[in-house]
Amino acid sequence: MAFFVRCAQKTSYNIDVFQKCLKNRMLLYLVSNTKIGAIFNVIEYYGGDFVVGLVNNVPTGDLRLGVMLNNAAFKVFELFLATILGFLLPVPKYFKIIFSRRTVRWLIILLISSILLSIFNPERFWEALFIGTAAAFPEEFIFRGIFLGYLLKIFKSSKYGVIISLVISTVLFFVYHFGNISNQNIEATILQMFGVAGIGFMLGCLYVKTGSLLIPMIAHFFFDFFLTIMNGMQVSYKTQQFDPSTISAVILQFLIFLLIGIMILKAKHSGGWRLARLMYSENGNK
Repeated sequence: MAFFVRCAQKTSYNIDVFQKCLKNRMLLYLVSNTKIGAIFNVIEYYGGDFVVGLVNNVPTGDLRLGVMLNNAAFKVFELFLATILGFLLPVPKYFKIIFSRRTVRWLIILLISSILLSIFNPERFWEALFIGTAAAFPEEFIFRGIFLGYLLKIFKSSKYGVIISLVISTVLFFVYHFGNISNQNIEATILQMFGVAGIGFMLGCLYVKTGSLLIPMIAHFFFDFFLTIMNGMQVSYKTQQFDPSTISAVILQFLIFLLIGIMILKAKHSGGWRLARLMYSENGNK
């Protein structure tokens, strides 16, 4: 608060200097947030590899069970880091769902779709349930709950502040997946990074719109559940090559989810952004 008072005193006759001062403050927060995100990624992947290496010594006798055990160990370690990150970047998180007619309708559609897919692929049900849960809840807690929430605290609840926060948190989600290069080739990693960028933006829009972190968690869960129950769980190193078909598919996926996110957000109706209102109220503003 004292910072803004000093800025105002120094710039009572020069609004441009005040704006510059304010931007420098936001830039400082942004750089700090980015550094913490980078450190988090480095610790997560090196520490996660160490934890997974320990778990690899546990005999399972089954390749798929071994992969699930490794993933579980990594996600437990990720949640441990998320707890520490939550102390470094304190931000309120909201979980209450407003069960509007539209929300209930979509939840029913997702539930029925998952039941039908499970009936046709019963042998993949448990691994799909595991992959959906292991991926959705830790990642949404970190990237939407902590990073997006903290960015919204920095940029406040203005329309442009929310959009900037969504873009930056999406970039962090994009960079996060570069760590997968440890178990797949560079082409597959880059394609995956661009593939998940649109999804990350859409999930962020869901959180901003609904004000409930459970909504993007549920959406993320069903997305990974559907992919796994249709294609099976990845149990070997992923290798992919750049070619027109794969690049086009990734670009199309990115654009589709980007469009869905924009439609969810409805920037012209920013008064309906429940998370922004909750964050604004949390900061003591009326």
